[in-house]
Amino acid sequence: MSKRMSITITALVIVFGAIFGWYGLRQYFMKKFFSTFEPPPVVVSVAKAKSDNWQPYLNSVGSLSSINGVDISAETSGQVKAIYFDSGKFVKQGEPLVQLDDSSEQAQLKDISAQLQLAQVNDKRIKQLFSQGAASQSSVDDSASKVKQLQANYENARSMIAKKLIRAPFSGKIGIKQVNIGQYIQAGFACASLQTSNALYAQITLPQQDTNKIAIHQEVLINVDAYPNLVFKGKINAIDSKVDEATRTIHAQATIDNSENKLLPGMFTSVKVALPIIPNSIILPQTAITYTLYGDSAFIVTLLDKKTDKGDPLGTVKRVFVKTGEKRDNSVVILEGIKEGDLVVSSGQLKLVDGSKIAINNSVNL
Repeated sequence: MSKRMSITITALVIVFGAIFGWYGLRQYFMKKFFSTFEPPPVVVSVAKAKSDNWQPYLNSVGSLSSINGVDISAETSGQVKAIYFDSGKFVKQGEPLVQLDDSSEQAQLKDISAQLQLAQVNDKRIKQLFSQGAASQSSVDDSASKVKQLQANYENARSMIAKKLIRAPFSGKIGIKQVNIGQYIQAGFACASLQTSNALYAQITLPQQDTNKIAIHQEVLINVDAYPNLVFKGKINAIDSKVDEATRTIHAQATIDNSENKLLPGMFTSVKVALPIIPNSIILPQTAITYTLYGDSAFIVTLLDKKTDKGDPLGTVKRVFVKTGEKRDNSVVILEGIKEGDLVVSSGQLKLVDGSKIAINNSVNL
């Protein structure tokens, strides 16, 4: 019995000894491996900080309005006899647009004309009689007064006839007609809208703190949703004389070139007011900056005199905190923390910490 027990105990010792021995040997080799293990470099893209002239802008929104824009309306009531314009076409100043019925005014003009001719003949005759002593001075005065009165009536009748023909007050694009032949319209009825088109006003609103940054003739760039890839240029032509007390904003007006007739009055616009250029600004891609609640930072690259098997340059990184300025498109101005010529990680920085080893490959989309 004791011999069997000894064999069993010996067997257990051998088995457990082999197990613990294998575990210890594995731990030894693992420690040896990790003590010499070097993680593979993180593949990143980099960009070089460059110094360039930076064009800052004041960003705002606005709306477009005509330099000249009116609703074409009649000064007097009457029935529409003829329409001389087509909707949406361009018209010239003085061009006839709508003719109202003026038959009664024409008849009245003929009647007054006949009376005026007779009065002028009688006036001439009375003056001859007066020169011969056969007429009194009062007769001459009455005759001259009647001629002047009829002349005034004649001019008034001509004026009424002229008002029956509605003409374009200025050159521009006319809108959709709101009147039909045979329709009776009252004085002031809007027959169509007429707007100048070769240039428009952009009505701009800016915060009161920007009042000292804008001036007459300052360049303005605008965009509209209808043409997202086009930029329309203009210049500020007027600045309001006071700040709006309700909104604490200042109103400015810019003249925008519209020689291609793409813009229309009433369009909503995004506006950029050009400020003086800032020379020697440090500029980086926005993707190079990591934005956090604790501050903005970037990783500066130090190159090593080594390359990967694929020929990618190797390097190490150091995190630096930066102060950023104006941002536009994919660029940002760096005010502090980075100098011209610094190599900065522009993508792939999520896996990085101070001292991380990197492989630079700008052809990879990260």
